[in-house]
Amino acid sequence: MNTAEAETATEFKRDDKGRPIAEDGYPLAGNATAREVSTVASLAISTIYAMIASGELESRAFGRSRRVPWTEVRRKFLS
Repeated sequence: MNTAEAETATEFKRDDKGRPIAEDGYPLAGNATAREVSTVASLAISTIYAMIASGELESRAFGRSRRVPWTEVRRKFLS
C-alpha cells in the first residue's frame, strides 16, 4: 500500500463542522448539543437536561452551555 492509499484508508467523511462521520451518519468525535442528543435519542430536551443534571449523562461545560461527548451519545443511545 502506498502513502496515498494509506491516507485514503484512514479518512472519514466530515460534517459541516469538520467532525469525522461514521457510517451511521453521526459524528465519531466532538461534543453534541442537548438538541442534537434529543434528536438522536428521540427524547425531549428537558429529559436530556434532567439526565445531565442527575449525572446519568456525562457532559462538559463550555461557558454557560453544556455539551455531551459523542462517545457518550453513542454509548447510551446508538449501541
